[in-house]
Amino acid sequence: MNLPSFTRFARFARFARFARFARFARFARFARFARFARFARFARFASLGVLLLALHAACARSVDSGFAADSLPTFATDSGGPPQLSCISTECPAPHATCPGEPGLCTTNLQTDVDHCGACDTRCPNKAPNGSFVCSGGQCHVVCDEYTADCNHSAADGCETPTDSDPANCGACGNACKDGVSCWRGACGCPNGYTQCGTECVKLDSDNLNCGACGTACTAPTDLADPKWKCGAGVSPAHTKWQCMTASCDLTCASGYADCNTNFCGDGCETKLSDDPDNCGACGHKCELGKTCSGGTCLCPAGTTNCNGTCVDVNVDATNCGGCGITCPGPKSVSPRHPGGGSPACTAGECSYVCYPGFANCDGKDENGCEANLDSSSLHCGSCATPCPLGPGQPCVVGKCLTRDCDAGGPVK
Repeated sequence: MNLPSFTRFARFARFARFARFARFARFARFARFARFARFARFARFASLGVLLLALHAACARSVDSGFAADSLPTFATDSGGPPQLSCISTECPAPHATCPGEPGLCTTNLQTDVDHCGACDTRCPNKAPNGSFVCSGGQCHVVCDEYTADCNHSAADGCETPTDSDPANCGACGNACKDGVSCWRGACGCPNGYTQCGTECVKLDSDNLNCGACGTACTAPTDLADPKWKCGAGVSPAHTKWQCMTASCDLTCASGYADCNTNFCGDGCETKLSDDPDNCGACGHKCELGKTCSGGTCLCPAGTTNCNGTCVDVNVDATNCGGCGITCPGPKSVSPRHPGGGSPACTAGECSYVCYPGFANCDGKDENGCEANLDSSSLHCGSCATPCPLGPGQPCVVGKCLTRDCDAGGPVK
């Protein structure tokens, strides 16, 4: 081998050794980096596990529940940030309370409950004169009946003032009428067409006690020669009476009767307008074939059925659902607070039960209505399928199982 050839071979050998070394170096650096990366990932996971165990232990210590909490609920923060861990709370938030004798936990609202107004067992009186008591803002207040008021602000005598007739408090406390002006039905003075007779407003053209003038009663004339005895002296035909009409006292048909055959002095007012199908409500008003006359009305209009003298739509009437006498089951609540939580309903002739907002028929039985109060039932909190843990005594408040921030200790908003 000549010298130039040897020189080239030496350079190539050195380059080959360098290349192998470079590849090895790169592989070694990569191997070290891979080992470090695996270790770093393991370290991060280990740190996260330690943190979760610490939080889990803290929450378990904060609730003496008697069971192992294998998971923690999370709740999104108001600011939209990451979820925060929360723990069970058993302390009722104001104004809710757990009062003796009431079912469930935190089911009493001390702001509105008349049996626990402001505090447990602080009851408002059952009844006030001319009114009743309600609990508002944690205090008992009197609610007056119509046309009455508590003008002296004393609960002892209730609603003592009749605002429909008191001229010093006409329609409202302190609203005084002018001297000599009466208070009638909550307004000072008489409306058009009425005349003040004493403290009352009357129509002189039709009032039997004040016929044509205040104090003039409409009665049969004592003088048998009086021409008002139009059928003869002292003769009053059947179903007739003395009535004030157009400010004059005259003999006429009694209410509900009519002289349809125009033989007043012969058989009097012979027709009873309330049930005569040929004269239903008025002479000559004949009911159509198949309809009856009841209360002066031809029964029944199209789309309704005559059930015991009353026209009802059997498609929507809960007491005659699909037919007369078929009553839909379930208690009829008079208010959302009344037991039952709803009312029976009839739709297209089929019975159902309609729940008030906040109540549900969780057991599927119409007989006991909407038995579940979703605002306070620990078994059905917010929905039929959402129970609160019974072991630690977690209450349901306004449709949510009560929780608190594990660190701060207060209820979660």
